Amino acid sequence: MIVVGTAGYAILGLSLLDAVYQTVVTVSTVGFRELGEVGHRYQLFTIVLILFGTGTALYTLGVLLETLFEGHLNDQFGRRRMQKEINGLKAHIVVCGYGQVGQAIAAELSGGGREVVIVDRRDDLETEIPLVITGEATDDDVLARAGLGHARTLILALDSDTDNLYVTLTARTLRPDLFIVARANSETAEPKLRQAGANRVVNPHEIGGRRMAALALEPPRDLPGD
Repeated sequence: MIVVGTAGYAILGLSLLDAVYQTVVTVSTVGFRELGEVGHRYQLFTIVLILFGTGTALYTLGVLLETLFEGHLNDQFGRRRMQKEINGLKAHIVVCGYGQVGQAIAAELSGGGREVVIVDRRDDLETEIPLVITGEATDDDVLARAGLGHARTLILALDSDTDNLYVTLTARTLRPDLFIVARANSETAEPKLRQAGANRVVNPHEIGGRRMAALALEPPRDLPGD
């Protein structure tokens, strides 16, 4: 509005400084005297400027109040504080994916006193997890915000083998010295993940199946009918 008002008053014959001055006092509705020759075009332009300028100011004030009342500003400050804390971490562990497998991993690591940063696409985890980056793990910028550049280990617990493979390739390119543990959801994905640069590949379905089979082969002796 300042730029439009200044240009308009300059076209109507005011100098640059006078045009800026007249625009400011008009938009702010201070009501000082008009500068220059006041004609019909001058009056019409001033009316339009007052209406649009006041409307813009009220709209801006309304958005600001809405932001404050809804907590958006607090959320922004909270994210900045969290990002600052992540930037200060050294040798932490980044876990991509916070499904059932990712939750179990994070709980085990946190219980062992490890500093963990979660990366997940869901935006409702910020109130549940101390350090979480919301976004796609396949995005280089998201990995950077998670502190991949100074992390000790990257754990990929995404549901998609394709995503795990892509992130493995990306992370290995960015950090040749990074220790990477990747989840494989199928047998065919395991050699591909190793070839892409994963140091360890784990198939949770296979491990769970073997564990259940072992329990079935060695049932407790106190079962009914023994």
